[in-house]
Amino acid sequence: MKKLSLFLLFFIGLISPTFSYELRFGLQLNDLKANKDSVIVRKHSPHKATIYSAVLPGLGQAYNRKYWKIPIVYAALGVSTYFMIMNADSMRQRQDALKAMLDSDPNTLPAGKYAKIPESVLKAQRNYYRTNRDYSIIAMAAFYVLNIVDAAVDAHFYKFNIDQPLSLRRERKFYLAGSRVGNVPTLGLSYRF
Repeated sequence: MKKLSLFLLFFIGLISPTFSYELRFGLQLNDLKANKDSVIVRKHSPHKATIYSAVLPGLGQAYNRKYWKIPIVYAALGVSTYFMIMNADSMRQRQDALKAMLDSDPNTLPAGKYAKIPESVLKAQRNYYRTNRDYSIIAMAAFYVLNIVDAAVDAHFYKFNIDQPLSLRRERKFYLAGSRVGNVPTLGLSYRF
């Protein structure tokens, strides 16, 4: 079995263009490897992060290696999608009840829980759920755009170094001889960041 697998591997290697190029022109496998001393520096592209995030929300954050933001993106989009679907469903139920109530056929009645609700209340509830559905769509679009903007800004600041320690330095200054407020002795404390 080993001989068969080695023969297949050798045969596939002969067919592949890379291997045949190597046989024809005498390239060695060591020529294709990078030296240990050389470092490949890949440029982090804000454009690529923006495109990734626009195609699939959260992919730009993954490209920027900000993995902790991906659940936040999907939670924001998921919650707004949930409320959009729930409000659209409630609006559709009220709209169907209104259609059944207002058609010219006296035999059609709205569904059980909507049968005793007056027409004006059904219209007000339908408009309420339509407004909330529209707000949910706006929120979903805003979270989607915010996801793209966040990926682009993070990509711009990808190499930004914030490792220097931020510290608070206290200074005590005593102005006994004079001050800025005339010639009155003052005592103060100032903080510099």
